[in-house]
Amino acid sequence: MKLFRLAGITFRFHWVFLVLVFVLLYYGYLSETLIIFSLVAAHEVVHLLVARMQGLEVGEVELFPFGGVAKIEDALELDPHVESVVSLAGPLFNFVLAAAGILLYANISAWRQNEVLLFFIRSNLTLGLFNLLPALPLDGGRILRAKLCGTLGFQKATELCIRLSQLLALLIFALGLYLFYLGHFHVTLLATAIFLYFAAEKERSASMYAFIRGLTRKKQILLAEGVMPLTTLLALPETPLKEILRRFTMKKYHHILIVTQSGRIVGEVTEDELVGTVLQKGIYAKAEAALSKK
Repeated sequence: MKLFRLAGITFRFHWVFLVLVFVLLYYGYLSETLIIFSLVAAHEVVHLLVARMQGLEVGEVELFPFGGVAKIEDALELDPHVESVVSLAGPLFNFVLAAAGILLYANISAWRQNEVLLFFIRSNLTLGLFNLLPALPLDGGRILRAKLCGTLGFQKATELCIRLSQLLALLIFALGLYLFYLGHFHVTLLATAIFLYFAAEKERSASMYAFIRGLTRKKQILLAEGVMPLTTLLALPETPLKEILRRFTMKKYHHILIVTQSGRIVGEVTEDELVGTVLQKGIYAKAEAALSKK
């Protein structure tokens, strides 16, 4: 649901965010509700500001209790370093605010009895630490994927992060059930676990879109910069194209040698030719299908 529009950016809220706000208001926590809303919005604004500093175009933001998802129009995943910088900005912002709150608490005695300040500190620490969990679509999951992209390739790194994210979601859900068994019902904990599980699954299709979008922009980068690193992959003729794509990295151009099990080279395929074969014959076609086009 649309909340408001600021500086050309549309802010929306997820239903989990709505549940948290409703629960807090129901129990009379108006100031706490305003703090959480402000911190989550500010967390995402920082992401957007850093993204714009990196020359990226930003679309809209969806808010939920522990952060948000910024939809960036440019292929952020094309540069793992930039993705790490943009993702890390939000948690660092929360830690800076928490540190400022702690300094007030430690140095001004009148603030030590202020429950709102304590809630402000706890909320920033919670937002910062939770967002650093290695789970998509959290910031920590994006940072982990960026680190893995160089060795595993974008798709394989994404799939690994999705599995880890869903495992963490199940652990959080189990914790929520255990606390309920002990007599402590935390609806937001259970709702967060459900959201994380399905949001991670949604990243599977979203990441493929981002991946294809990134591949199409490589030629633009090459023309703009005049040079791009080249990496060579070896593949057997019967290897599915999907397995080759999973090992592509976003800031390199790929040259694929098709070899027999004895190591004899039977042909070579450029990245453009392989992607063209994928578009025509699908990701489950064999590597030798790319040779038949030549």
